[in-house]
Amino acid sequence: MTIVWNAQRVSEGLAEIDSARGVVLANIKKLLDEYHGVEKSTRFYDILLGDWVERYLHLVYVASQYSTLDERQVQIEPAKVDTREFDIFGDSAEFFSRYPDLPLMVTSAIKSVVLDGPQGVRISDSVITVRNHFTSSRLDRLLSRTLRIVASKNPKSVLFVKPISGKVSISWVATMFSWRRWASHDDLGFSFSSTLRPNLVWRKKNIRPISGNSNLSEVALSILPIFIPICFVEAFESLKNQINEARPKRFEHVYSAQALWTHFAFKVLVAEWCEQGTKLHYHQHGGWYGLDETHVGELYESRVADHYYTWGWSRGNGKSSPLSPVTRNVDKATKIYDSLICFDQPQQIYRLQYFPLPGTLQTMYDQTAEFVRARASKTELRIRLFPGEYGSQQRDAILRANSGAKFDNSLEIFSQYARSRIVFHSYLGTSWLETLGNNIPTICFYDVDAYRFRTDAKALLEDLVKVGILHLSGSSAAEKANAVEGDLDLWWMSEEVQTARRNFVNQYANFSSDWKEIWREHFTNVLKTNR
Repeated sequence: MTIVWNAQRVSEGLAEIDSARGVVLANIKKLLDEYHGVEKSTRFYDILLGDWVERYLHLVYVASQYSTLDERQVQIEPAKVDTREFDIFGDSAEFFSRYPDLPLMVTSAIKSVVLDGPQGVRISDSVITVRNHFTSSRLDRLLSRTLRIVASKNPKSVLFVKPISGKVSISWVATMFSWRRWASHDDLGFSFSSTLRPNLVWRKKNIRPISGNSNLSEVALSILPIFIPICFVEAFESLKNQINEARPKRFEHVYSAQALWTHFAFKVLVAEWCEQGTKLHYHQHGGWYGLDETHVGELYESRVADHYYTWGWSRGNGKSSPLSPVTRNVDKATKIYDSLICFDQPQQIYRLQYFPLPGTLQTMYDQTAEFVRARASKTELRIRLFPGEYGSQQRDAILRANSGAKFDNSLEIFSQYARSRIVFHSYLGTSWLETLGNNIPTICFYDVDAYRFRTDAKALLEDLVKVGILHLSGSSAAEKANAVEGDLDLWWMSEEVQTARRNFVNQYANFSSDWKEIWREHFTNVLKTNR
């Protein structure tokens, strides 16, 4: 069965997942409350494992689409069922890292329950060790110690955890020193571990029977004990105690832009602290947010946060408000080449979002090849492939279009922007917002069948199409690049282009070189208001 995962199919899936999420989370709360002998709020569990629930539901939905739950068909083809033992995951970071294997594993689990019943499912009892995936390097530990020494000793200060992607920079250390009266920084890179075997009695007891009439939430809850990581069940008490011992001080305000996804220590602390009154401040950390008709990261983060900050847009729900993100400086450098920033995804679908997925990935590859073939310029084109191992289809398509194509991921991406005369993008993610927000000449092309945008974003996007920034094919983007080749600045700095760019970035890429002063004023006002 071949499924084209275009925007319409993604919308159908996201709607069904949204209807199942509350039921699944409520049942997880019941199971874990009983297991640990506690009574926690739904929000506690949403902070703790909402990211895992989201990705897990996507996998179950996709597997359900590919697999029939009709018992007669399963019995006809039993050889296609993978009957190996299922290994239990240590934590959500390990779960996410196994994305190439997950679609088959989830499909096999569903078929195993249908074919053999709950008691027939084989689960491995191998010893599992859970550790902190966010342990720091020696330099980061030194910087972290320095930051903790200069940090505010007032528990009513703001704790910053993973405020930026990547490593802590010297400039951030200097910023925290200047904010030392009211701010603290701690990426929670301390060590913790727990080694134990899964509780097979509990896990097998809670596998539920399913049939061809089972809905998404029923299927997800059926195989939940096979996939819920051990850090939330058997190892939770030990890990929680180690984490609380390492960081016993509760802060009244916590900010992050990265840590809600798989950072277990952060999630344990913040889930507990928010039960006691801590306010969680969370920030959009990439593209797609606010633009997509539905974006699960945005919904999850804004749902659990007390204050949710965006790159310019607002949902009008009282929680969301614009706040310029940490802005990377694009250093002045000689423009020595053009850049093409590419996107890629695995051929196995493991999450639903409005971007190229199996069924539309090939269109993106073809569009990229069209662009490379049709672009006519004496300026060298540096092609930056998306980080990760996704096979060679995109590279091969580009090389067929131009055997002399140059691929280069050697520089940090902002350094590559700085050396680029113009930056092309084969998708609409984070990178095009970075170049538009920094006023770097930008041309993007994308497959309209893979994306679906919010209604209030469409007029601004249409203006970008009118001025030649956005294109619906690689060949159209190349034609525009060729047309402005003679005087790129004349086009880019024209009033109509700059007006369209400014109107768009004010909503979706509102970067500011004055972000430090904006943050200082914002958070000191927050602290005054909450006294």
